[in-house]
Amino acid sequence: MAGTTPLAVVEYGMVTAVGFNGPATCAAMRAGISGIHQANLWDFTIGEWLSAGRPPMPQWWEGPDMLPELLAPAIAECQEKACALKFRSGPVRPGDIPILTLVAPPDRPHRASDLETRVVRGLAHKLGGALPPGSEVIPEGRTGLLTALDVARKYLDSRRVQLVIIAGVESFLRQVLVEHYIQQGRLLCGTNSNGFIPGEAACAVVVSRASDAQGPRLVIAGVGEGHEPGQAGGTPQSPVTGDGLTKAMRTALSAAGTEYHQINTSLSDLNGERFKFKERTIATGRLDRLPPSGKSTRPLGYVDEWHPIEYLGEIGSAVFPCLLGWAFEAGRTGHALGAKMMLFSGEDQGTRAAVVTMFEGGKHDER
Repeated sequence: MAGTTPLAVVEYGMVTAVGFNGPATCAAMRAGISGIHQANLWDFTIGEWLSAGRPPMPQWWEGPDMLPELLAPAIAECQEKACALKFRSGPVRPGDIPILTLVAPPDRPHRASDLETRVVRGLAHKLGGALPPGSEVIPEGRTGLLTALDVARKYLDSRRVQLVIIAGVESFLRQVLVEHYIQQGRLLCGTNSNGFIPGEAACAVVVSRASDAQGPRLVIAGVGEGHEPGQAGGTPQSPVTGDGLTKAMRTALSAAGTEYHQINTSLSDLNGERFKFKERTIATGRLDRLPPSGKSTRPLGYVDEWHPIEYLGEIGSAVFPCLLGWAFEAGRTGHALGAKMMLFSGEDQGTRAAVVTMFEGGKHDER
């Protein structure tokens, strides 16, 4: 990534299957409450309804024009919280905060070719006016956070803005999509246990320069990127190697100046597909070593794994803002097992992204 200015998450917002705002979603996930229920999606392999994670929206929508309906409340939550933050230069107005929105990449099946335009137009309508200057849509899916952080850093370094909102939104709750993933052997259904549960969500975080944040903040201490040759599950010719995730995590750890044995908690996009667990196992096996004392210092003796998709379903482009928001809330409320966390995610075309975070100014457990 370009630039070295440390950034920090200072607030967040969410619309998910377990809550219509950030704190409600995080409280539900921490309590183990699942938003997975029977949905109006048909499993043609056994002739039954599928389970899915659907937010409590007032009516049923599907397709790209529904995404702004999901996204607007999460953005509005971030804007409201951002206006309450204190800065030396004075209060911030919603119109001064650029919105960077992560959406599905062009190779996502059955994706609208004009998705970016429809999301911008719909979001502007829902928010009651043109989006703030500098707002843009980043069509890079689960790993688009890497680009979004670079763009946010550019804006914040210019001192033209004090805050940037990074949001993600995606829905897998369409019959045409679930049929595609069933045929690909990637969806959890009556004839396949090696698959994900479809979901939809919008999640967003408010980012500032770490040096400007005066309250609790989740500092993005290190970022890494890698490429997995096996992409989404591998083939006999190109099997899963874990190389991409290993590189991403190693780079993030190096940038943060830390070792993996100092990480107590990991948040990720593990979704029930075996290849994701396989990559995680390979990468951590390569990176995790005992500290010089020869004895683990982790409170549980192992890395505590948090994966929101267990409760929300597969949420695609919304997953990294979700991970950052949950990590921020865990630090602020003292539920984290220490200040440092490892966050990672992967996109189907092979990109892998990892972020090491450090919480400052809250009730996190320093053990």
